[in-house]
Amino acid sequence: MSQTLQSFLWLIFDTICPIALGYVLHARGLVTRDQTQKLITFNVRVVYTLLAFLAFWRLRLTAEILWIVPVSLLLTFVPYGIGMAMSRSFSDPAERGAFVMSAMLGNTGTLGGLVAFLIMGTAGYAYVQIPSVLQNVLLVLFCFPVCQKFRDQAQGGAAGAPARSLRERLVTWNQVSVLGIAVGGALSACGLTQPDALRPLFAGFIHCSCWINFLPVGLLVDFAAARHCMRRVAGIIPIKFVILPALVWGLCEMIFQDQTITKTMVILAATPTAISAVITAALFDLKKDVAIASFIGTSVLFCLIVGPALFLLLS
Repeated sequence: MSQTLQSFLWLIFDTICPIALGYVLHARGLVTRDQTQKLITFNVRVVYTLLAFLAFWRLRLTAEILWIVPVSLLLTFVPYGIGMAMSRSFSDPAERGAFVMSAMLGNTGTLGGLVAFLIMGTAGYAYVQIPSVLQNVLLVLFCFPVCQKFRDQAQGGAAGAPARSLRERLVTWNQVSVLGIAVGGALSACGLTQPDALRPLFAGFIHCSCWINFLPVGLLVDFAAARHCMRRVAGIIPIKFVILPALVWGLCEMIFQDQTITKTMVILAATPTAISAVITAALFDLKKDVAIASFIGTSVLFCLIVGPALFLLLS
């Protein structure tokens, strides 16, 4: 079996299978929402932190890594600008807000990390952590206020959620993986070699994290409710899979000499709508079905077409 085919089979196994299992568990009432939330929290706070620590410990730190931050900003703000322009004709602010969030938020941390790991190993996964953490920060500092604006427009200027300080927004337990990055990076900078015995452990954590992350998707997403919104979100497909990847690829070729960084950023630019877009839309009473439709549609296209294409182009 070729390496490309093997990687594609892992992609299907770590995405479609846990979503299907979650849907079956939800349909039979075997898992509660409280249990689902605890599963998500464990993944974000424990598994993500361990993976970030192990990945950055093995990573060779260079000055080029600093350029990942400004390039990562494009992954959020370019789709935001295009999404705002494409949705200008929407009459319902709640629908427009969900559309913009679906265009902005990509599944960088889990799906992007999995594909980067399957193609480039530990280094690819380590580079994913920087844009992933940055997107989490932008989620609360930029995306939430944008959603609040659309909700206020939909409700005729209704009062918003209580204001939070900058410390409350940035310093949360959900950002604890930054500690893993810092400790792992410090060990790498000090020249301490990571034991080879940890390599299979890291791979196991990657697959475990994907299952924990995608299992709740089948538990939380209402697939039937999204059918009538599929045509509405079709405009997000060229943003996710053509415009942004092409722009990022061209820019990275000019900035980075390390092809691993370039390939990682291209993978992240081509990731489908994240489940966080659905959660954010629901949190601010936007039209959740639009985000669900975008999540389902772009995820299916990624697994069947875009993902295999990335394996062929970047392997």
